[in-house]
Amino acid sequence: MNFNEAENNINDLELHQLIKGSDISSPAFQKEISFRMAIENAIPSGLAVVDETGKQVFVNNSFCRMTGWEENELLGRYPPYVYWSPNDLENINNALTQTLNNNAPAEGFDLLFRHRNGTIIPVNVFISPFVQENNKRFFLANVIDNTERKKAEEALKKSQILLMSSIESQKDTIIFSVDQEYHYLYFNTAHLDSMKFAYNTDIKIGMSMLDCISSDRDRGFIKDNIDSALKGESNSHTQVFGDVNRAFYESYFNPIYNDKNEIIGCTVLARNISERKEGEQKLIDSEIKFREIINQIKDVIIVFDEQGKIIIWNRGAEEICGIKSDDVINSSIIDIQCQLTPPPFNDRAVIEKAINGILTQETPERFNQIIDSQILIPDSDKIRNIQSMVFPIRLNGTILFCTVIRDTTEIKRYEKELLRISAEKDKFYSTIAQYLYTPFNVFHNFSKLMAEEMDNLPIREIQKMAVMMSKSANNLYNLLDNMLQWTRLNQGKISFEPQKLNLKTISRDAVSILKPHADAKNIMINHYADDDTNVYGDIFMLKTIIRNLVSNAIKFTDRDGQINITARETPSDLIISVWDNGSGISPDYLKKLFDISQIHSTLGVAEEKGTTLGLLLCKEFVEKHGGKIWVESDKISGNEIKFTLPVLAEKN
Repeated sequence: MNFNEAENNINDLELHQLIKGSDISSPAFQKEISFRMAIENAIPSGLAVVDETGKQVFVNNSFCRMTGWEENELLGRYPPYVYWSPNDLENINNALTQTLNNNAPAEGFDLLFRHRNGTIIPVNVFISPFVQENNKRFFLANVIDNTERKKAEEALKKSQILLMSSIESQKDTIIFSVDQEYHYLYFNTAHLDSMKFAYNTDIKIGMSMLDCISSDRDRGFIKDNIDSALKGESNSHTQVFGDVNRAFYESYFNPIYNDKNEIIGCTVLARNISERKEGEQKLIDSEIKFREIINQIKDVIIVFDEQGKIIIWNRGAEEICGIKSDDVINSSIIDIQCQLTPPPFNDRAVIEKAINGILTQETPERFNQIIDSQILIPDSDKIRNIQSMVFPIRLNGTILFCTVIRDTTEIKRYEKELLRISAEKDKFYSTIAQYLYTPFNVFHNFSKLMAEEMDNLPIREIQKMAVMMSKSANNLYNLLDNMLQWTRLNQGKISFEPQKLNLKTISRDAVSILKPHADAKNIMINHYADDDTNVYGDIFMLKTIIRNLVSNAIKFTDRDGQINITARETPSDLIISVWDNGSGISPDYLKKLFDISQIHSTLGVAEEKGTTLGLLLCKEFVEKHGGKIWVESDKISGNEIKFTLPVLAEKN
């Protein structure tokens, strides 16, 4: 703006005279001037007036305080004024030009003034031209200090920048807004990327969001929830989005209100929780695997917390304790212990004290200690022997207690059986030792006598001693042979190789070695089995069975006696019998024939010595074939030992 220089100066009173057009000497005018000056100086905004030449003719107190200059330092000055900022002269001149052309904006001009101390002052200036009665033009500037407003604007701008930066920095947080027609009003980079990732769509402001979603399922879900928000209903959901690339999102839908409290759109915030879901699924899978592993363990696994509440009861616990998991989870371990403990040990006070000592860890000596005890299966009288151990587990700052219980019922039974077998074994070897003692003693005495008195003994005495030694040797041979077979069988060294065999052929071969003994007593051995009777068995074991049974029959049959070997087939078994016409066996003696704990020496009718070991060996071999053996005896019909072999398809 260019101003013409003027020669005459106008003071304040002259300005007011021009404005009012009245006599300045009148009291009324002086009063009005004083009143107006008081108002002008009380106004917080700065007021300044310049004439058409550009000379500054009026400033109020607020303007002076704002710029830091005194009134007398400003009045009469021409542009550029001392309070103009050198860095904003172009904008100031443009503002004056627009004012002269009557083109000033209604909101005024944002300019920069300079305080006397050099501080830049952002101001808003409203310039109003006015004409006095003498047709002189003046310009009134209303100046407002915008320093605080600018600070607030800068702070708001920084906050907005910080907010947008925060929004954009949340890579997994999607934010977008749509209007009532589902058109985009705003979206952040995360949403832009997610739409590209899920639907291969490049979105823009103003586009319809629904048109950008290719999945009918996803489109329907988004529309329903936006519609709810447009009705004023905020809602949240967890949903899987995407066609090819799928991801879990936790979404929040909220309405947007204007200043009239009208709903104009919907804002959606969604967080990608795929990693969390994946972690949760891994945790679930891990827990499932853990529980499956725990359930596969045959032992009892029970876990309870510091309050004694049961949290794990595995399948082994269900099977051994007889209580389902659903019936004990969250129950008190004390109650369950009382339920499982058999009388008279199920005293609740004692059990409660023991378990509380574990829960409070006042009895740490109980931890990792193996304890033998018993449990009573509920709703039954069945007792199980168990071994239990309890130990603490520290997990995430809490303490759990794990009890492992092993069912030792079978082990205890085996222990008792082993003790019984051990006792029977001791008795067995004691009997064998006693049996061996006599023949070896005979050998010892006769050999010593023959060595010392051979020249003095008659030939008949020597022959008699030789016969006795031969019988002893034969008995020893039979005993040692049976003992060898017995030992080999129990050590698993005798293989079981069944095959199709002819019974009559097997029985003839088996007893052929016994013919001298039978002939010595004139005993007839008859084979009444049919020529085509076949058996399916192990040839070695069957020969041993028949040979031992016939040998036993020879021993207990009188001279001129008879032994019959027969076979009879039933629908399920082949029954083979060895009968002799000897004297009957007493019932008490029958019970001892196949009992290892009752093994003893035997004495035949001709004082043949032996043991029941041969019959025990027969029993083992028969049972190896899946059959059974027994004795039938009375004084009239004689003795008959029978055994069975199963009828198998392979025997034909």
